[in-house]
Amino acid sequence: MHILNKKINKIIILSFLIKSLFVIFYHEKTLSDEWAILFQNFQNFKSYSFYIFDGQDIPSSYMPPLYFFFIYLNKILSFEKINFLYLIYLNQILISSLTVYLFYSLCKNFLNERFSLFGALIFSVFPLIIYSNGLISSACLQLFFYLLFINLFLKVITNEFNKTDLFFLIVTSALTLFLRGEFLIIFIFSLAFIIFLDKKKFIHSMLILSFTILLVSPYLIRNYVNTGNIHLVNVTGFALWKGNNQLAKVEGFHNSLHPDNRKSWPKNSEFENLYKKLDNIKKDNQYEINRDKVFKNEALSNIFTEKKKYFFLYLQKILSYFFLDINSSIKNYYNPAHIIPVLIFSVSSIPGAFIGLKKIKNSKIIYLIFLACILIGFISIFFILPRYKISIISLQILFSIFFFEYLYEKYTKRKSI
Repeated sequence: MHILNKKINKIIILSFLIKSLFVIFYHEKTLSDEWAILFQNFQNFKSYSFYIFDGQDIPSSYMPPLYFFFIYLNKILSFEKINFLYLIYLNQILISSLTVYLFYSLCKNFLNERFSLFGALIFSVFPLIIYSNGLISSACLQLFFYLLFINLFLKVITNEFNKTDLFFLIVTSALTLFLRGEFLIIFIFSLAFIIFLDKKKFIHSMLILSFTILLVSPYLIRNYVNTGNIHLVNVTGFALWKGNNQLAKVEGFHNSLHPDNRKSWPKNSEFENLYKKLDNIKKDNQYEINRDKVFKNEALSNIFTEKKKYFFLYLQKILSYFFLDINSSIKNYYNPAHIIPVLIFSVSSIPGAFIGLKKIKNSKIIYLIFLACILIGFISIFFILPRYKISIISLQILFSIFFFEYLYEKYTKRKSI
């Protein structure tokens, strides 16, 4: 078993130590943005609510709930005199270190032991992944669940799964849906992929879909009871508008998630009209749904009114997501420790993907390339923040290892002549 491999264990321990050392010196000091609001409201109202109007909490589905309850569980388990954020960071470091093993397992599907360990080592010390451990963000959990899902799904593709694998795939899918809204697209397209690959897998696909829906159904029912609408998240419209408005760049545009804080929003007709529409929304349980519709309609109106402008912005977001944003306003984005490894593995992943496709020639590598295309194409519709690259960086590292393996084989072959 891979887990008994002493070398991968050493890499996991190294990963834990490096991430721990980094987080000691760099970490967010407080909860902020949506997490701070949700946490405070949960403390005050014992309700998962983002908006409070006249002392009345509005049941929320603005953010997927899993990471919030991860935060709150750490609060419950922490000692009274110790900041519970430290426990969050410790658990994120543990999860992130275990994710190294999942990446190693993914590599073992395509590479020999030497290059699988090399890939795991690169993954364990990759700066962007290390950096994510010091954020109050779902990034660490997201990477863990994404790689767990991919590893299990590859078994379904090649008929190498058993009932236990199927069970964990369903549970993983449900938990990831509670963590990241965009995973729904990955999940649906993945099921479509195996049906397209082999129509005999239709039953397996429907089984996975049905039981995953069953697991998320309590939350869907909760949202339906509160709003009269079946949904997982109520942020799609806002995210679309943030990345597609008159002032939007690759990283989008917004100053606050809360509509009441508009002091730095620009004064022009587009935004003035938006203010009025937001102000006219009735402050009841359907507020989030109606608010999201306003943003969605504004975004779609922008896109269809100026198709050429937003098409080129979309292409710019694709390039920024796959490579780098050449016009980022994020602090320390252009730190060499960030941009050099990202650029190296982004560029080398392109020939690596073609080499892998040519050399391996099976449905597993086709699925990974398909998955990368889905991620790039879908996420770029909205807006791109540096931490979003977490979703695709593991695939870029893997494809790059294909390229490095190819160069190594070329070098050793030439040397032996």
